[in-house]
Amino acid sequence: MGKILSEEERQHLLDKLNSKMVATRFMALKSITFSINQNQIDFSRMDMEIPEFTRNLVKIIELLAKNDPQEMVKREAGVCIEIFKKRINPVTMQDLPKCTSCGENAMIISHFCTNCGVGLRGQKWVSTYKLCEKCKYPIEPGWNNCSFCGNQLIRKVETVKICQFCKKNVDPSWLMCPFCGSRLKIIAGL
Repeated sequence: MGKILSEEERQHLLDKLNSKMVATRFMALKSITFSINQNQIDFSRMDMEIPEFTRNLVKIIELLAKNDPQEMVKREAGVCIEIFKKRINPVTMQDLPKCTSCGENAMIISHFCTNCGVGLRGQKWVSTYKLCEKCKYPIEPGWNNCSFCGNQLIRKVETVKICQFCKKNVDPSWLMCPFCGSRLKIIAGL
């Protein structure tokens, strides 16, 4: 696991990203990307413990990706922010819905907008999500259970305990029969 940056290191990193020197901004972005890929810095834990730092870091990198006058810095910032968000929170890799009242990112698990307080349940983006059969709240595709009511969303499939070809006992977790080589389960996505 990576380390947590000290206050001085965090400030130094932000200063490098805000530098007027193109090479300094570029190398700071390269350094962040490398640190994430090599697990040298634990940005996930920092996001939990120091969320204001990660918010500022994300804002700066997103601004560099959009507005930096140097194309190579823009490209590197785009790569960096994608890897950074994936490491901190895989949910952010998908387009987050926006509150129709204030435009702030809305989390699917929230009942109200954290910025303006408007109820999220009736907003247009909710219709793009599959709804829980029980409580009718939006659910993410990978959820096993609804985070609102606990309803089981993925049904357990009965597994084979006897090979249908050689009739020998098999472990339910096996994909192929070790005795006759036949397939025991069909692996299918949702």
